[in-house]
Amino acid sequence: MIAKVIELDDSHDAGLRALLVAEGCLHDALSLIDIRYRPYEKLYVALADADVVGFLEGTFVDVSEPGGGFPAPRARIMKLIVSTRFRRRGIATALVRRFVADARAERLDSLVLYPDPQEAGYEGRMGFFACCGVQKTDSPGLLGARLASVLPD
Repeated sequence: MIAKVIELDDSHDAGLRALLVAEGCLHDALSLIDIRYRPYEKLYVALADADVVGFLEGTFVDVSEPGGGFPAPRARIMKLIVSTRFRRRGIATALVRRFVADARAERLDSLVLYPDPQEAGYEGRMGFFACCGVQKTDSPGLLGARLASVLPD
């Protein structure tokens, strides 16, 4: 299943909150409104019919700790969530592909993320990002890649 991936808008609030609560991200559900109005955030939802089944939060202006050979500004994925019921159907890939395409359009060169090894599903997440072309770097906890090598067409 390939879901439709679009930028988050007000009409998705209830569906996104339901997804976040169902996936154990209650804190994120409560702070959704705050996230929405940060102009540097890029927020995407994956829709299966009209249901929100995935979410990606990222930025195109990451200037966090330098390292890994990926200088700022760079794209950064902060959160990627797919409904447990819809995993392994290409939804996470579709979300990342859309984010990467938009980052390339902004002429960014690289993508980074800092996965939390304490979060449930860490190993699976690491495997997924490796399949996307994102690898561990020489900086502790940092994964990165040149955008040209992430899910190439």
